[in-house]
Amino acid sequence: DYEYCHYMQDRFNDDGWGCMYRSYQTVVSWYRLQCYTSKPIPTHEEVQRMLVKMGDKKSSFVGSKQWIGAMEAQMLLDEYLGVSSKIMNVTSGQDLEDKGRELAQHFD
Repeated sequence: DYEYCHYMQDRFNDDGWGCMYRSYQTVVSWYRLQCYTSKPIPTHEEVQRMLVKMGDKKSSFVGSKQWIGAMEAQMLLDEYLGVSSKIMNVTSGQDLEDKGRELAQHFD
C-alpha cells in the first residue's frame, strides 16, 4: 500500500516540474504505510530545504520550481529515512540479465 501523490494535490500547483517530488513523496508514503517510519510525507518546500541543508542546492532553490531527479531522490531517501539505494541505468531489456545479478549483489 502507498498513497498516490500527484500533480496539483494538496492545493499545490506543481504542474510541469513536480514529478520527482511526487514520486519521492509516494515512496515515503509506502514506508509510512508499512510502518517502517512515522515521519510525515515532506512537502515540496521541505524537500527543497533538505537538499539545501545537505549542500546539494543553493539557498535560492527553496521556493523555486526547479526539477529534481533520481539522484536527489536517492540522497533524500538516505537522509530522511536512512534508506540506502542504488541507481542502475538500463538501456534495453537485453541489459536486464546482467543488471539482475548486479541488483542481487546490492542486497548481499
